[in-house]
Amino acid sequence: MQEIPFSIPLSGVIHVGDNVITVSVNKAETTVHLGAETVKQERISLPKGRTIFDLVLEVARDVTEEKGVNRFSAAELYHKALEKYPNLKRNSWTSHVIACAPGHPSHKYYTSRRDYFSYMGDGQYRLSAHFNLPDTSD
Repeated sequence: MQEIPFSIPLSGVIHVGDNVITVSVNKAETTVHLGAETVKQERISLPKGRTIFDLVLEVARDVTEEKGVNRFSAAELYHKALEKYPNLKRNSWTSHVIACAPGHPSHKYYTSRRDYFSYMGDGQYRLSAHFNLPDTSD
């Protein structure tokens, strides 16, 4: 079998509607109907005067109190925080946790001048002594 290269000039138009996209090329036409419009995720709404850093510390205290051990991961804190704030973004949360742990290798990228946590390695943190609850044991 022999191959013969050739080219065909095409002209087309793309029509974009609210939930419909129509592509017309020469005399052929294709229409794509898009699903219902997705709802944009709302932003987290904290009480006036509170920041995500305040939330990070509060959740860390809650988790250590529930576990009875002063050791946790950012993921544990995130899942606990989702119970109260379902619109919380994971990447934002993790960067705030890292910013609160001066010993974390990536802390230099997320500095916040907060030293709530000590980084213990392998994704584990502990509350610093001056932020720890008095009845939490190691």
